[in-house]
Order: sequence, then structure tokens, then C-alpha cells
Amino acid sequence: MAAKKDKSGAGAGAWLAIITVLLAMATWVVITPEYLLKSLTVEREFAKSLGGQASDQWIYGKTIASSLEQAKGMPDSFKDTASLPSALKGWARERIVATWLWATLILYRANMLLLYFFALIPLFFVMMMDGFWVNKISTYRFSAQSPIRHRFGVILSTWTAIGTCIWAILPVPIPSVVAPLAIVALGFASWTWLANLQKRV
Repeated sequence: MAAKKDKSGAGAGAWLAIITVLLAMATWVVITPEYLLKSLTVEREFAKSLGGQASDQWIYGKTIASSLEQAKGMPDSFKDTASLPSALKGWARERIVATWLWATLILYRANMLLLYFFALIPLFFVMMMDGFWVNKISTYRFSAQSPIRHRFGVILSTWTAIGTCIWAILPVPIPSVVAPLAIVALGFASWTWLANLQKRV
């Protein structure tokens, strides 16, 4: 039964990944650079409202450093479109700029996640250590650990990771509270997993 659940969970995850990739490709075909620039601007406003100006400056500074490296290849990419028909040339050049802006938005969110991980890392490790010692105390007291809660921790961490990846690539503005919530959710999942880790005989 457990094996069937694992297979069904893996299958659902695989289908979700395939659908996400297909939707991302379809969106890439039609999305405009103007919309992505607006999304990045609004995303920065969300970051400022949550963490203040300093947090946005750190995130944006890290992002723009990587983004400018990517932009160095854009002139060569524009040259490659010179031989295309005029009907396709404008669209192809828009795709180049849109790809760069989308990658910049993804980098911005990745750096935001990194910032909040650094900020919340003490809480994350405290939760993990507490879960470890809760498990040890239960073992010495001969209390039974819950396999259901243990599995819940695994499922929560898996779907939090999947949800965070989807959040990172969505080209629409999303409140920055997702980043710290993801870190806290992973900490709680780790606590649940460790606190209910089954004793091995």
C-alpha cells in the first residue's frame, strides 16, 4: 500500500512538472517584455514593503550582477535574427529580451529566498534540533513515533519545494511573503519528520 502511494505521489509530481513546463513554454511564446518589466517592478515593491529598502537593494544588487552577465550575449543573439523574415524578426528579438527579463525575475526571487534563508536560518536549525531531541526523548520513554506524522513531514517538504519552484518561475507579481513562509514550512516539515522518525531495530 505504501509503495502504491509512493508511486502515485511520484506520478502526480511528474505530471505537475510536465504541465508546468508546457505552460511555461506556451507563456514564453506570447508574453511581452513590457509585462515582465512591470512584474519585476511590482515584485521589488513587494520586497520593499516586506523587508524594507535595504533588503531590496541587497536582492537587486545580487540579481543585476548576474543579469548583466547574461545580457552580454544578447547582441550576438540579435545578430542571429538578421537572416529571419521580417515577420519573425521582431518576434524573435522580443523573445530574446523577454527571456532575459524572465530570467532576471527568477534570479530576483532566488536571491530573495536566499536572503530570507540567511535571516531565518537560526529558527530553521532550532526547529530541526528540537525535532531531533523530541525524537530522542520519545525513544528513551518508549513512546511510539507516529508514521503518519513522519510521512506528513515528507509530503509537506516535497510540496513546499515544488510550490517554491513554481513560485520562482511564475511571471506574475506575487507577494514576497512566499519566501519566508517557504523557509518556515520547510523548517516545520523537518521538525515533523525528525520528531517522528521511526526507531530502527
